[in-house]
Amino acid sequence: MVWRVGVDTGGAFTDVCLCNESDGSAVVGKISSAPRDPGQAVIDGVTKFLGEYGPSLFEVGYFAPGATVATNALLQTRVLKTRGATTHGFRDLLELGRQRRPKLYDLTARKADPLATRDLRFEVSERVNCLGEVEGPLSEAEVRLAAAILRDADVKSVAVCLLYSYLNSGHEEILEDELSGVFTTTSSEVLPEFREYERLAMVVINAFIGPVMQGYLSRMRLRLKEAGLPVEVNATQSNRDVTPFEAVETQPGRTVLSSPITGVVGAVRLAVRVISVQRGYNPVDSVVAGPGLPSGILPPGEFSRDHPPL
Repeated sequence: MVWRVGVDTGGAFTDVCLCNESDGSAVVGKISSAPRDPGQAVIDGVTKFLGEYGPSLFEVGYFAPGATVATNALLQTRVLKTRGATTHGFRDLLELGRQRRPKLYDLTARKADPLATRDLRFEVSERVNCLGEVEGPLSEAEVRLAAAILRDADVKSVAVCLLYSYLNSGHEEILEDELSGVFTTTSSEVLPEFREYERLAMVVINAFIGPVMQGYLSRMRLRLKEAGLPVEVNATQSNRDVTPFEAVETQPGRTVLSSPITGVVGAVRLAVRVISVQRGYNPVDSVVAGPGLPSGILPPGEFSRDHPPL
């Protein structure tokens, strides 16, 4: 007998779902969350309901928790200050964005404050062109000076986004090596594709929640292993896929929408089944639609959204 376990950790409650793969039966339970240590509520909930319904942790064949920990950290902005490193001349990119205002015709409209404020961002002299060729070498003196300043300031996380680093990540890797001991996240690892603002925004989000999420994920993974979980722990991502915990520990920005998207995926699957049963449709031919979805036919069991999450 093999059980699949899904957990959703919220600010108030932690929901646990146990699914028996042999007969398809499922059990759902709820316990209070532990805001100071969300991972403990996951372990307590899984242990409690496995104990109540018979199976042991050794019978679990699949384990994938989702959580609003990253979402809450991002919304509440109650985390450590984040530093940012950019190519010389690109320090203000977070404020400039794509020059879009919250309200197009309101001249007094204010944008939200960036997660890494201007005084916490620094520039380094270097230049890689659009072909990935180095036109200006990275200034090692500036890198060493910046690293020393960051260490003296007891900075816990740094976001690095250099021009065209998705084509040539060499300079970002040098910065990352120099900043060892600090949670450093580079755009060439997190989002290696063109469009500078989007890369910078994503890498800042990753660095902003990184220290909090890394501690939460690593502690929970080790506790589950010590408790006897025989399988690898997977984390739900914002794109509804799952990935091993160890990968998300360095790129926690992937999990910001993990909890909401899991609810949407579950609702879509359930709706397809309900429609097919109540109306005699074949699930393969069923289409799920809703408010805000574009007109036209969506692929079976698929869903869409008006705007991307970034």
